[in-house]
Amino acid sequence: MTDKIDALFINVPSSFNAYAGSKLHAGMQIYPLLAYANLAAVLREKGAKVRILDLGLDGTFDKLVPTLKETQPRFIGVTCTTPLFHEAAEISRVARKMFGKDVLLVIGGPHASALPEEALKESEFDIAVIGEGEIAIAEIWDGNPWSGINGIYYKENGKITATPQRDLIKDLDSLPMPALDLYDTQYYMCSKSFSRESPVTNLETSRGCPAKCSFCNKNISGRKYRVKSARRVVDEIKMMLKLGYKEMRVIDDQFCADKKHARETCELILKENLKFPWSLAAGIRVNNADLELFKLAKKAGCYQMGIGFESGDQASLDSIDKDIKLEQSIRCMEIVKKAGIESIGFFMFGLPADTEESMNKTIKFAKRLMPDLAKVTITMPFPGTKLFDQYEKAGAIKTRDWRMYNFHRAGDIYTHPHLSFETMTKYYNRFYREFYLSPRYLANRLVKSIARFRVHRDFYYFLQTFFPKLMPHKKA
Repeated sequence: MTDKIDALFINVPSSFNAYAGSKLHAGMQIYPLLAYANLAAVLREKGAKVRILDLGLDGTFDKLVPTLKETQPRFIGVTCTTPLFHEAAEISRVARKMFGKDVLLVIGGPHASALPEEALKESEFDIAVIGEGEIAIAEIWDGNPWSGINGIYYKENGKITATPQRDLIKDLDSLPMPALDLYDTQYYMCSKSFSRESPVTNLETSRGCPAKCSFCNKNISGRKYRVKSARRVVDEIKMMLKLGYKEMRVIDDQFCADKKHARETCELILKENLKFPWSLAAGIRVNNADLELFKLAKKAGCYQMGIGFESGDQASLDSIDKDIKLEQSIRCMEIVKKAGIESIGFFMFGLPADTEESMNKTIKFAKRLMPDLAKVTITMPFPGTKLFDQYEKAGAIKTRDWRMYNFHRAGDIYTHPHLSFETMTKYYNRFYREFYLSPRYLANRLVKSIARFRVHRDFYYFLQTFFPKLMPHKKA
C-alpha cells in the first residue's frame, strides 16, 4: 500500500547541524525551511499533491528510501547551501537509482545558484533553478519546454544548457501563502538560549539586500529590495499562529531598510492584538538603527535582534565593503539597549585585512559593546560571493571540498593574506573564552538570569558552550 504523491521536497540531513559540537552548540535551532513551504504552495495551487520530507529532524538519511518507496513522487526538489551540497547530491543519486528517468530532479538554493553547471555535473539533478524559484518551478511543473524557462540550467542530450536570467519577483503579495501546514509543528522545538517559545517558524517580510558586503551571497533574492505589504505579513502571521507556531524568526536581510514598512508592520500587529515573540534573526545593519522603531517593534513582540558588527577594526570592515563605521556600531548598541531589546552580536575573524592585532581589537570591541549574546565565525569565501572570486583569482582557494566550508567547524580551505588557519582558529576560541568569561558579562548575565528565574538553564547552556561534545543538545 503506497501513499503516492506528485511532488516531494527534501531537506538534507545536516540542515540544523551547523553549530553541533562548536562553541554555539547550545544555540542549535530547528525550524521549518520556508523555501520549501513557498515552493510547495506554488505546486499545490496547481493541484499537485505535495509533501515535505525533513531529514534534518533526525540528521540522517534513514527515512529517505522508505519515504521514496511510499510516495513514488514524479518530481523531487532539493535546496541547499554550499557545505550541504554533498548531501543534496546523494539524495539525487538515491532517487535516480530507484526511479530512473521517471522522476524529475530539481535543485535550487545558494550553491546551485552560484555554481549551477558544476552542481548538475556532480549530481543526478536534471535542472538547477537560479535565484528565486517560485515562477520557474511553476513553469517546470506546467511542462513548458526547458529552453523557454528563464533562470535555469538543464541537462539534455549529454550537455548542460543555460537559459536567460529571470527577473526578480516584483509583487511578493502575489505569491501564495507558504504551505507551512506541510510541516508537523511538534518537531520544531528550539533551544531557549535563542528562543522564548516553541515551536518556531521563519517569517519573511521582504526580499533583497542593496548592501555590497563581499562575503555575502546575493544570488537568490538579489540586491533589489522588495517588501510584502504589512497586511500580507500580518495575514501570514495569523496563519502561522493558527497552525500552532508560537514564535517567529524574521529572516529578512534588511527588515529595517524601509522604516515606513517596518513601522506599518509593527503597528498592524498591535492593531490586530497579535501577541507572540519574534526576533530579527538575520540581523540588522548598524546604520539602520532607529530608537523609535525599535521601541515600537518591542511593543509589537520583538524581543531579540542580531546585529552585524563583524569587526572592531575599521580597516578590516573596509576590506569586506561593509560600508559602516565603528562609531555607528557603538551608537547602534546604545539604541538597542535603550529600546530594551536583547542583542546578538555577529562578528567575523579572517576578514581580508585581518591580522592578530585586528582580531584582538575585535575581541575588545565585543567586550565594550557587550551584547547579550555574541557569535564569531571564521570567514568563509562561499561560491557566488565577491570574496570567493577574489581568492580564486589570487589562487588562494585550497580546496573545493564543499563539506569543509562551515562557519563553526571550518576546514583549512584558503590561504589568508596575513593569517594561518591555526591562528584564526586560536582567536575563534579565544573570543568565546574572553567574552563569555569576562567579569562584566558574567555579572550582567547573572543579574538577568536571576530576574528571569533561569539561572539553572543558563548554567546548562554555559556548559554546552565550553563543553559541547560532553553536553547533549537541549531543545527547550
